[in-house]
Amino acid sequence: MVDGFELEWKNGDRINQFEVIACLGKGSYGTAYDVRHIHTGDKAVLKRIRPYKKWFSDSMKYIDNETAVLEELNHPRFPEIYEKGVFKQTPYFIMEKMDGRTFEDLIFKEGKTYSEEESLDLGIQLVKLIMVIHKSGYIHRDLRIPNILWASGVINIIDFGLACRIQRDNPEVPLLHKEYMREKTVKSDLYALGHFLLFLLYSSYEPVEQRQRSWEEELDISPDTRGLIKKLFRCDGSFENAEEAYMELMKIRYNKKMIREE
Repeated sequence: MVDGFELEWKNGDRINQFEVIACLGKGSYGTAYDVRHIHTGDKAVLKRIRPYKKWFSDSMKYIDNETAVLEELNHPRFPEIYEKGVFKQTPYFIMEKMDGRTFEDLIFKEGKTYSEEESLDLGIQLVKLIMVIHKSGYIHRDLRIPNILWASGVINIIDFGLACRIQRDNPEVPLLHKEYMREKTVKSDLYALGHFLLFLLYSSYEPVEQRQRSWEEELDISPDTRGLIKKLFRCDGSFENAEEAYMELMKIRYNKKMIREE
């Protein structure tokens, strides 16, 4: 129903020095477009507020929040903000289009598989970026597979629309597992890190029987890696911060390297 009230910005529409190429997709508060600089030809991403958001909330706060986070982070692995403004009475901003492919595409379209060691190495890359975000006082809160890109040997992170300031844990308020990624503490990003590792590890999994089993039963991984993921999922204690998770990842990776070299 909401989509019926939303007029698409058309291909060729000009917003200052950029023109719309295509609609990339719609999120809960914004619609993203592929845009191109009319003089240089450089591509970028434009995100605008979905019109219905203007009726029910302070729409500029969504724009201000995401742009403020990215401007403060100012990191080459996160998008750079180019401009923000209002077009056709709708707030928008334009940011760098990050290079890379999603791991979903790499695995399901290109047939890429990841060993336990490769998964740990990628986990180390990701947790380092999580540490950068957390040290700036923010959490991402949306580190799903589509928002983690692989580009020429490095990980890029996109879509900071749900990012917010870190809040303290409230142990008196129990959460369901599905709520972990949306809570406003550092543990939400660590929970997402656990899902990222599992996603990679399952790329090389081959079912041996029909019945569905838990990931702990299905995946042939070391006890240390299994314990790490359980801790990220808070099944067996939890990490207090990203630095603890990083140190554990590094220790497991080092131990596996030493075993291989013996």
